Amino acid sequence: MVLTSAVFMMIWAKVLIGFIFHPLSIVLIDLLLSIISFFGSMLFLLEARKVLPRWYLAVPLCISLSLLVIVNFWIYFSGKPFHSDPFSTAETLSIILLAVLSPFSALVFLSLHRHPDSMNVYFAVSCVASMLSIFFLFFALRGLSLSETELTFDGVIPFQAFYWCIVMPIIGICFLVRAITYKNPGNVLSPITDESTQN
Repeated sequence: MVLTSAVFMMIWAKVLIGFIFHPLSIVLIDLLLSIISFFGSMLFLLEARKVLPRWYLAVPLCISLSLLVIVNFWIYFSGKPFHSDPFSTAETLSIILLAVLSPFSALVFLSLHRHPDSMNVYFAVSCVASMLSIFFLFFALRGLSLSETELTFDGVIPFQAFYWCIVMPIIGICFLVRAITYKNPGNVLSPITDESTQN
């Protein structure tokens, strides 16, 4: 889950990594973060199949992250400057995929419903984030469609900035906290996992 949280900390990571490695491409950072999150979601899915009856609820997140990796490769090798006008089809797809990460994350937390270690809190937070993501996505796509000649970045950023900077990192923090509590010896997941392993 720690790896899965990477793409949700996208903006914060860009600021930190960009400050440390200034010449590093922002598009390359997006690509690396999406790859890390994809592998993290795959590892979670493989482990979830052993202990969770609703492990399949984590599949949509894995699929969306795999598509995000493909789209980020597309953006990176297109050679287009980061979010410059006109807005490309790949960048539009990237916005859509980032928006659906929140509802798919809610499904991941729902898959943990048998483990009552504050799962309701994570699920509630992810549900609120999902509603906000769909709300902002609607207005972002509406802003893109207002231009009859070409898609512009200015039509997107007012609606997506809050989601990227605040909402997504909150989901990322939920994944991080979930990962930390999973490693806690007193966590209820530990004995359940041990019993399933013994069987």
